[in-house]
Order: sequence, then C-alpha cells, then structure tokens
Amino acid sequence: MHKLLPDSLGGVETYSWSLARELAASGHDVYVFYPRRGTPPGGARREEDGVHLWEVALPDSRSGEGPAAQYWHTFRDATIEAAFEGFLAEAQPEVVHFQHVQGVSARLIPLAKGRPRTLTLQDYWFFCFNSQLLRPDRQMCGGPKLGWNCVDCATVRPDLRKYRLLRPLIALPLAYRNRYLRKVCGEIDLFLAPSEFLRQEYIRQGFPARRIAMVEYGLDRTRLADVPGLALPPPAARPHFGFVGSIAEHKGVHVLVEAFNRLPADAALTLYGSEASFPEYAAKVRAMVRHPHVRFAGPLDHRHVGVALRQLDCLVMPSIWYESYGLVIQEAFTTGVPVVASRLGAPSEKVEDGVTGRLFTAGDADDLARVLRELIVQPQQLALLAKNVRPGPDIHEHAERLVNIYRALADGVPARQIVDGIRKGSGTMAED
Repeated sequence: MHKLLPDSLGGVETYSWSLARELAASGHDVYVFYPRRGTPPGGARREEDGVHLWEVALPDSRSGEGPAAQYWHTFRDATIEAAFEGFLAEAQPEVVHFQHVQGVSARLIPLAKGRPRTLTLQDYWFFCFNSQLLRPDRQMCGGPKLGWNCVDCATVRPDLRKYRLLRPLIALPLAYRNRYLRKVCGEIDLFLAPSEFLRQEYIRQGFPARRIAMVEYGLDRTRLADVPGLALPPPAARPHFGFVGSIAEHKGVHVLVEAFNRLPADAALTLYGSEASFPEYAAKVRAMVRHPHVRFAGPLDHRHVGVALRQLDCLVMPSIWYESYGLVIQEAFTTGVPVVASRLGAPSEKVEDGVTGRLFTAGDADDLARVLRELIVQPQQLALLAKNVRPGPDIHEHAERLVNIYRALADGVPARQIVDGIRKGSGTMAED
C-alpha cells in the first residue's frame, strides 16, 4: 500500500483497509506493508482489528527533494525495497496482493517473486505519469506516446515549465519509467480492475487482456451505519445535493459550483472534502460561490460517511477525469441515495441514466445545471430514482471471492482460466 486510513481518506485506502479487516475477521493472517511519515527509521509494527500493520519510515527529506529525486521516488526507493525484503523474510506471505506502489517502489513486485502476485489496478499510474490521463489543459490524454505527452504533466509547476524546451531529453526518463513499470507488471500473475472501463483502458495500452479480471469492489456496510450522538447541520433548503471527495480540480468541484450558481434558492449544496491538498484551487472555488445555500463542510471522518449521505437527497459526482471506479457511488447507493455523475469513465457504468441517477456531459456546467434544475422542479424524479438504487457487493462477499482467486493462483490455475471464469460468472475457474 502507498497510504492507509486515517492518514489518507481516499477510496483506495478505504477499500484496502476494509478488505484487510474482513480477511482478518475470516481467520486469515493479514499483513499490510506501507510507508508512513513520522515512523521511526527502523519501522514500526502494530496490530489493529486483527490486521498486522508493518510501517516503514517515509523520510522527511522527501518533501524537500528536487525534481529529479521526486521523479525517481515516485516508482523506486532503495530503503523501502530493503525493508520489504525484510518483511517478506519474516512474514512469509503465501500470496502478495499489491494495492498501489506509487511513491513506494515498483520493484517490490519482482522482489516478491516465488509467490502468487496479484495487483489491483486503482488508476492509470502504470502507464500515466500523473495517474489520471488528464492533461494540464484539462483535456483527456490518449496515452504517454513514448513519454512525449508525459513531459507536460511532469513540468506543470511554473518553476519547471522552462524544461519543456528540452522536451526530447525530459521525455527519455519518463519513457524509461513507463518501460520499467511495464516490465515489472509482466511478473504479475493476475490484475484486478474494479470497473470494465478501467480494464479496457489497460488493454488499450497493451496490457494482457487474458490476465486482467474485472472484480467490483466490496463495501464494508458497517462503515455507513448511523453514529449515535452525531448531528450534522441541517440543510438550508431541500432538495439537498452533496459532494464527497477531494476539493480538487480533476474532481470537477468548480463545475458543480458554477452549475449551482444558476439554480433557484430553494435547494442546498454541501461540499464535503479537504481543502488542504490544493488550497489555491479551493480558494478559487470558494470565491466562485454566488448561491446562498452552498456550504463547505470540510473533510468527513471515514466513520461518518453514512450519516452525511443519508442527509442528502442526491449525490453529485462532477469529475472531469476518467474515474476508475467511484467508491462513493457504491456508498450512496447503499444508503439509498441516487447519483448525478459525469458521463465519463466508470461512473457511467455504475449510474443508469434515468433509473438510478442522471448523467451529464463532463465539464459542462450548463448541462449539469439543467439536470439539477429538473430534479428541483420535479422532486418526484428524485423519489423514483431513490427507489431504484441497489447496493453493490458487500465486503464479505468480495473477500470470499478474492480468497478463491488467491487459492486458484496458489494451485497454479492459469490467469486466463480465472479471468474466463469470472467473466462467465461461474466462479474463479473455467474449463478450457
């Protein structure tokens, strides 16, 4: 893992921690290896909810590194690699499941040789430098093109833009990074993608289709339970729309605020998310607000997500990048809340337009305002959509499925056979 709750509250961290706890509760020995700031140089080990946490020190010097070191440490780190070798020798895992290695080290994959290795594809990082396939001009990217396209993202900071004049030279190390990641990924026995959209994007970039299985995330529904004594501020008006996620440009929060500014005052919007990662962007979005009932509520404690969602009449997911899954959609559906989402990436798989939510053109504030206005003036639409939503797989069902996959890999079942079995809905193995 590259991060873990509660230090980071993203979907990858939420899912990974839920999975680790469920596997441990089912009687398996589960170890989570991850770097953490503030951990002593020798590392730290502790147990939480039956999960063995193996923390590795993330040097404070990382925050003050120059561009070259920052680039290198996005995919290689000798100190973490050495710690991982020690971890493997002591923990002796039978199966290694990689959730993410960005900012950790991709070399951990070959270091785990000799054990079944599976990797969950969480985003586009293994072929995209910024992991989002989103160019600095906010247009979608078609791929690295031998590192040429990656230069723009690697030099997006104002102090680095001068290096674009040396594009061929800057493209070389970026192309090396992509080639190295492709090479180490060649050692993965089975890739897991939480959406068919993400699976197809990796296939389009040349990753082997017969080794990529689409396995939807499971959700720990206990996380969405009511919290006794927790009272959130009531909305100023109804219907009450909400956003849950990072206050970041690729999440399209500015599109949502711009659209909401055009709506009547008899509706409210609550934005849940941290403003710390992109303070300049957050300040810009705050300055855009003209609607009287837009509220910035700050980051949600991961234990309070269910309470916040139940207070909404509709969740809005206005992303302008190819969301690879959208765990918050699954959370909303589990709490009976319909979703309005961009017609872009995996959300268009999860949200059935006019049935479980509404879709709109990504980045188009006019189109989003049109959809939201319809829901305001025809509230019966919201009620009907809410009746149609259904929860996805729970974490117990998901963990059982993964254990079957682990066992199949350990027994030497070929990846293509596992993928075929999953696609046919007949378990993890299929007859040739």
